[in-house]
Amino acid sequence: MPLIDVFLSRPNWVPDHVEKQFASFYPLLEEQGFRPRTIGKDVVPIATPFQHVVNLMNKCQCTIVLGLPQIRVESGTMKSEKIEKSFSLPTEWNQIEAAISIMLNKPTLMMLHKGVAARGLFDRGAANVFVHEFHTLGPKWVKDIEPKLAALRELVHA
Repeated sequence: MPLIDVFLSRPNWVPDHVEKQFASFYPLLEEQGFRPRTIGKDVVPIATPFQHVVNLMNKCQCTIVLGLPQIRVESGTMKSEKIEKSFSLPTEWNQIEAAISIMLNKPTLMMLHKGVAARGLFDRGAANVFVHEFHTLGPKWVKDIEPKLAALRELVHA
């Protein structure tokens, strides 16, 4: 059976410990029948970023969104309330790519890193997708994602 092209929404920069975990995550994707496609990693952009995302996603059969911590908010205000406790956010491209995937009716696996604020499309109930939590400290998350990949594969073949 041919590999399923999956648009993998993830930041191009991640801390070293996360990059090390990707060394077992990518082979798992292939073992599970997926060929990950990520702009800036295995796909060189040749159009504006937004248009290239749309073009590549149209060629893919599904999407995985990994909401990893990218932005740290230490202080400020939110809705006129002072921020009391610092928090992390995923990259804005996770939000953009998730929205495009959902609008294109692609089967979409949303994964939010533990400790990252569930805002936008990562907010449970904001879109018709379930948001799964994961944590990249140690290799357990790679093994834990296997049933989620199986469910995604079934959606693609449904």
